Amino acid sequence: MIKQRRKQLIPFYILSDIIIVVFSVHLSFWLRFNSSLFDVSKGIPAYANYLFIIPLFMIIQTIYFSTQGYYRIKLRRNRLDDLFLVFINSIITSFIVLLLVSYLKSYSFVDFEISHLFLVIYVFVSTIGIFAIRLLVFKIFKILYSNKNGVSKVVIVGYDTMGILVEEKLKKYSHFGIEIIGFLDEKKEDVLGKYDDLEKIVKKHGITDMFIALSLKEYDAIMKLIDVGNSLYLDIKLVPDILQIASIKAGVEHLEGIPTINLGDIPLQGWKLIFKRSFDMILSLMGLIIILLPLFIIALIIKITSKGPIFYLQERVGVDGKLFKMIKFRTMGIDAEEQTGAIWSPPDDNRVTSIGKFLRKFSIDELPQIINVIKGDMSLVGPRPERPELVDKFKDTIPKYMLRHRVKTGMTGWAQVHGLRGNTPLDKRVEFDIYYIQNWTFRLDLEILWRTFLKLQFVDRNM
Repeated sequence: MIKQRRKQLIPFYILSDIIIVVFSVHLSFWLRFNSSLFDVSKGIPAYANYLFIIPLFMIIQTIYFSTQGYYRIKLRRNRLDDLFLVFINSIITSFIVLLLVSYLKSYSFVDFEISHLFLVIYVFVSTIGIFAIRLLVFKIFKILYSNKNGVSKVVIVGYDTMGILVEEKLKKYSHFGIEIIGFLDEKKEDVLGKYDDLEKIVKKHGITDMFIALSLKEYDAIMKLIDVGNSLYLDIKLVPDILQIASIKAGVEHLEGIPTINLGDIPLQGWKLIFKRSFDMILSLMGLIIILLPLFIIALIIKITSKGPIFYLQERVGVDGKLFKMIKFRTMGIDAEEQTGAIWSPPDDNRVTSIGKFLRKFSIDELPQIINVIKGDMSLVGPRPERPELVDKFKDTIPKYMLRHRVKTGMTGWAQVHGLRGNTPLDKRVEFDIYYIQNWTFRLDLEILWRTFLKLQFVDRNM
């Protein structure tokens, strides 16, 4: 049902993208050569030459979007994520077109060169145009379905935790013409009726879809509901309670034709993991070169102003539960934990040195962790690493807490850029960490790094 609604949008998106690409080429040509905004002393090229390359832009742009999942509709896709993807697409498309035209010219298939400034203008015009038209198409689509055109009427069987969760998720798709009529349940009173009332309720309300969110203990009831639903031509979805124990992200796999449910599927695997590691290394080495002198000055100030070592090595739990020594500038006096043990440092911690307060305020004390990233102990982006003592404390009390260790821990993370730092609700931080693991993309990493840079905040404060 939801998948069908999503697929209905895709042709409109592709068509609108093609229209905007054609429009962007025309507008970019006009801005570059006819608007008097830029120098045209070298002459204005033949307009027909640029009409010739329009198909190249159309084909490359749509193919790239397709391979990058831009046409796999996500209802809650981050708009900044969308904008970044469109911008990168336009840059890559322009670069490929430039290479192709240069290649064709070298073999005398064409007799013109494409203007570099034209391509720069095209990048910005097409980015704004494609992003804006997508928002417009989606808005029109919402209006059409809000007028009850092609509405799917849903009944949910099971007015319990899983049933309520299904209801919450489906409400996010109301603009796809999905209307929740109510629940069926054997024990609850504030519902449409019991299981045996299914046929009567379907005919009364015009039900088209049924979600069965029952425990597998009610196998007989599930099978009966499926039989009745099939006879009434309902579109039936089974939501097994096994999803409640799914670790990260459940996915269906096949073993010689036998369907199996993978309870720990994550996107950050294979070549994506290699790419993320390569990006960490390149950016970390570049960053280390840039901040090397400031790090040396800070180390000198720490040594002069207080007794003890410059760096503080603290044991943390990394990917797959492996322990490593996290490097920080020392911001407290020596033996600061003798009386308190492993705790989160409060804002007014009197154990912090004078220079330490300044370093902590701007998270400068965390910069040496770039060494951990280069060594491979950490990543630039990921769930923040915790101390072994705190991990032992939380693993049995915070649901799915240990799943944070399915990927490398990071200098900054999705939770931190949303203000969840230090002594904030841990269950909420875990929720954001799980979201990051489930929905990892390179663009999400870039967004987190950018937000971190803007807020100058890296980490939690636990010593």
